[in-house]
Amino acid sequence: MASTMGGLVQLWNEWEIQLVVLLSFILQIFLFVTGSIRRYNINIFLRLVIWLAYVGADMVAVYALGLISRNVQSANTSDGSGRSSNRLAFFWVPFLLIHLGGQDTMTAFSIEDNNLWLRHLLNLSIQVYLALYAFWKSTGRHSLQLLAPAILVFHAGIIRYGERTWALKCGSRDGLKETSWQLPKLNVEIDKGSYLDTICYVLKSILCVHDLFSGRTISQMKERHVFRFQGDRPLEQVSKLLEVELAMMYDDLYTKAMVLRIRSGFILRCISHVFMIAAFVLFLTACSKQQYNRADIAITYVLFIGGFVLDVCSIFLVAMSPWTWAFFRAQNCHRLAHISWLILCSHIGWPEKRPLWSNSMGQFSFLSSCIGFDEPRSSSKMLTILRKMLNAVNKKLWFRKIWHTKHAKVNKDIMENVVTWVRRLAREEFTRIIQEQNWVNLQPIINCTLNIPANSFGNNIVLLHIYTDLHLRKQPDLNVIGSEATSTSTADIMDTCRKISNYIAYLLVMQPSMLPLSGSAQDTIASFYEKIINKGSRKQDVLGTCYQLVEDHLEFGYEECLTEQEEPRAWLETLVEIRDMWMRLLIYVAGKCQVELHAQQLGRGGELLTFVWLLMVHHDIGAVAQQVDLITSSKTMSGNFFAFYCPKELAEQSTA
Repeated sequence: MASTMGGLVQLWNEWEIQLVVLLSFILQIFLFVTGSIRRYNINIFLRLVIWLAYVGADMVAVYALGLISRNVQSANTSDGSGRSSNRLAFFWVPFLLIHLGGQDTMTAFSIEDNNLWLRHLLNLSIQVYLALYAFWKSTGRHSLQLLAPAILVFHAGIIRYGERTWALKCGSRDGLKETSWQLPKLNVEIDKGSYLDTICYVLKSILCVHDLFSGRTISQMKERHVFRFQGDRPLEQVSKLLEVELAMMYDDLYTKAMVLRIRSGFILRCISHVFMIAAFVLFLTACSKQQYNRADIAITYVLFIGGFVLDVCSIFLVAMSPWTWAFFRAQNCHRLAHISWLILCSHIGWPEKRPLWSNSMGQFSFLSSCIGFDEPRSSSKMLTILRKMLNAVNKKLWFRKIWHTKHAKVNKDIMENVVTWVRRLAREEFTRIIQEQNWVNLQPIINCTLNIPANSFGNNIVLLHIYTDLHLRKQPDLNVIGSEATSTSTADIMDTCRKISNYIAYLLVMQPSMLPLSGSAQDTIASFYEKIINKGSRKQDVLGTCYQLVEDHLEFGYEECLTEQEEPRAWLETLVEIRDMWMRLLIYVAGKCQVELHAQQLGRGGELLTFVWLLMVHHDIGAVAQQVDLITSSKTMSGNFFAFYCPKELAEQSTA
């Protein structure tokens, strides 16, 4: 056993440098691939693996530099007593510097990496010095023939590492403020409502999106007139327009897109390509004159050829950028522009029919998380023990977050409702809407939430969420209503109510920083569970407790309204009011969310709240434009809900 372990240790010592160098290159391939797909994916496990690879890639590369510099004696041995494989290790040092420069598809893992670009600049200085030290200590007489190609690769590595730091600076908050470029004049006929029209509009408005993510308001934008929506746009185009804007913003924040789009950055990239090609040719010439270990030569080929393959893939990524198409079109390079457009619209690019984000919204149901795992009448002892264990663990808040958090697709109905409500607000049509909407059925629940100053925003969300869930569970037989409502439209309204209610509950549980909370979300959730779970975790117990909880919050004399709403016609009217209530609440929350949180969510698959926020800004409403208040000093129902989405001055005029 001891001899076996000793043999493994000796084998590891002999091949440690080679394995670590290959591991560094494998991590770069993984980051290149996952950097392109993480904008579409919300899987927590995948995000964890990407984070480990992102952090571990730099650690592995630095560790390899230390190994190479430590093996000076064996690398400089020329009498045959040392291993010949170490004679080529010094040539891998500049490749490790290229690895430290990262991939074009991922320069930053989170938005904090951009704002800490000075720290990365310091790391650049230290690690370049470490690479120079390892390179100098590892060279010997036998490596003079490889000195020229190694120097070329070294220069390419410094350029790549500099690109990464430069991209982080450009993606920082201050870097976005300094961004300035002009769209080339495009001589192209555009059909209104087409995908080409969407791309051209985004190319003009992306500077304003940069201003938003840098912290500027609408009044501080450089091209405000370009950003604001003029006239009505088809629903499909509005949704796709927001997707393309946020997709381009993702590239500018988390990739090297801004650096490669600048002329100086493009020139430096071309120089690094020339250096690598020249170094590869010189390496082939040197290998024919000097005998090296075959395994080491194979590893060097992998580093060269693998790097060339990644560069070719990066060229495709650049070619499918809307900026590349606009550049070729402005230069009247019609064939190149046509090729770029074909790549852009292909399945590997940004096709019109495919979402450019995860297209999902988080879902969390408080009632479902309270209901335990019921035991069937006939079950084995093992299953009984397992259910008891799950019921015990289900009382823990962290388990509820993991087990009961789900995701649902953002369907067309939800986007239609969002666009409709934002457009109504932008047109200042709420005076007429409020006059028509008396909130007859929701008046009791609204009074017990919005008109009580002591209630925190988190408590109101929980109460409205419970009320919505209870109302959906009491669906009556709608056939008695007649032709006023079809089963299809009712099902769509119910689906919208359930998804938006569960989504805002999900934000309260998983993303509380995105909500305008006045207290701790953790304490709010814990207090709710304490009131519910104490009376049992069976389904009937939970529903009965929640129903009693809602009644306890109602003002005296309104308890009978809950029973009246169970009638089919009143139930359907209340359902429509609930949908309108949640849409208004969604827009209010989106307008209050900080821009840094929206930028952070772009690297996590995207968030529906970001789309609502950007749509509001396009219509000059939200926290960065005209302030939106939740309630006013008026205690009338119309005053309260009118102030949900209307500018403050308009709300004051209405209540006056």
